[in-house]
Amino acid sequence: MIFTEQQLERFSNPPPKYQSDQIKRTQETIKEVLQKNIPNAQIREQFEMESFNYDIYLQGSYKNNTNIANSSDVDIVIELTSMYYYDTQLLSESHRIYKNRDNKPSKYSFSEFKNAVLSALVKEFGNTIIKRDNKCLRFRGHKNYCDADIIPCCTYKQYLFYENYSNSRANEGIEFQADSGEWIVNFPHQHFVSLNRKSESTSGNFKESVRMFKNFREQLIENRKISAGCAKSYFIENMLYNVPDNYFAGNFTERFKAIFDKLATDFNNNTIDNYICANGINNLFSDKTWRKDLCKEYLLGLNFIRDNNAF
Repeated sequence: MIFTEQQLERFSNPPPKYQSDQIKRTQETIKEVLQKNIPNAQIREQFEMESFNYDIYLQGSYKNNTNIANSSDVDIVIELTSMYYYDTQLLSESHRIYKNRDNKPSKYSFSEFKNAVLSALVKEFGNTIIKRDNKCLRFRGHKNYCDADIIPCCTYKQYLFYENYSNSRANEGIEFQADSGEWIVNFPHQHFVSLNRKSESTSGNFKESVRMFKNFREQLIENRKISAGCAKSYFIENMLYNVPDNYFAGNFTERFKAIFDKLATDFNNNTIDNYICANGINNLFSDKTWRKDLCKEYLLGLNFIRDNNAF
C-alpha cells in the first residue's frame, strides 16, 4: 500500500459528473412517484390534518460533497413537515409544563407515513427494486437510477426554551423509528452548514481531505487491515471536522501526515473524547454514535499507511 502524491490527489477528487447526474435524476423521479401515488387529500381528511406536506432532499456524503467514487452513501430523505416529534429534556420544569400544555398530538403517526411512502414506491417499482429495511427503504438494482437508501422521517425539535409556540427556541432536525423500535434523531441541515463553513475556511482543503481519508478506508478494507464497518463516512467527516484549520495545508502528503498525527495525539491523550459532531449538538463518541475501539481500529490502519509510505 504505497501511495504517491498523484494517487493522494486522485483520492481527494469528487466522483465523475455522470454519477452526480444519476443521483439527481433518481431524487427527482422518487419525488414524482410520491406526488402521484401518496393520497394526500385522503390522509388529510382521514386523520383530520390541516396540511400534509413533506420535503425531499439528499443527506450524507453526496449532499455534503464529500462523496467518493463507487460509494454507496446516497441517502434520500422524505421528511414529513406537517407534524413533528419533540424533546423537552433541556427545558426547565416550568417551560416543560408550558410545552406540554400547548401540545396537540396528531392522529397520524410516523409508522403510517413510512408505510405510505413504501406503498407508493412499490406501486411504481415493485417489491424487487424496493425493499423495507430496519432504518430505511432500500432502492436497488434499477438500470436507470442509482442505488439509494430512502429515509422517511418526521421533523424533530429539541427544545431549548419554551414559553409559548411563538416564543420558543429549538434545535430542529429529523426523527424516525427503526423497525427494531429504536428512535433515531439526526441534524442533517446543521451538519451541512458546518461542513461548508469548514471547507470555506480551509480554501476547500477540508472536503478534499475528507475524500482522501474515506478512500484510505476503502483501501484498508480491501487489504483486510480494518473491518468494513469500523469507520462510517459520517464519522470520518465529523472526526476531521474537529481538526483545526491550519492542519489542512500543504500538499496531500503533508496534509495527511499533519492531520493523522493530530488525530493520533488526541486519541492517545484522550482529548478526542471532547470531539463533537459537525452539527454542534452531539458528541462524536457515545453509545449512540461512534465507539472509540472502532475509531482506534481505523487510526491503526492509517498508521500502517503512514509507516508503510514513510510519510
